[in-house]
Amino acid sequence: MQQTFFRAICQTGIFMICAQAIIHFRSKEVYEKYLKFLVSAMVLIQLFLPIGSFIWGKGGEGAAQALEQFRSRLNESMESAEESAAAADNILEQMTLEEVRRRMEAQQEESAEAPEGENSEEDLGEGTETFEGTGKIEIELEVEPVEPVSIGN
Repeated sequence: MQQTFFRAICQTGIFMICAQAIIHFRSKEVYEKYLKFLVSAMVLIQLFLPIGSFIWGKGGEGAAQALEQFRSRLNESMESAEESAAAADNILEQMTLEEVRRRMEAQQEESAEAPEGENSEEDLGEGTETFEGTGKIEIELEVEPVEPVSIGN
């Protein structure tokens, strides 16, 4: 394809050199504008013939196949990226849950080690309640689900 365009540009350049020689050695100045118009039209035709054959000929089919392959590779890459993003979201969610679980266990250990009379609501933080009796603390934890991010859809 590139070779075809390069050849068309070379042919057009040679044609323009020859056309300038003809215009320079014209017989009368009256014909100059007609010759320039004719040369311009011929140059445009020479430039558009390879482009037209590419668009309407077999070059267009090759370009359509190349674009289809590119589109399929792009779709595969997007699916792979979405899968990777979903996996990363799952890992992040698991790490967050593990961190919350670890902190809850650490808090339970601290409350078990401290004598009963020393813990107060100020020491444990806002919204924390102490229960006397069994020594077990029930904590309700509400985790909001994380929705995976989809790109392009």
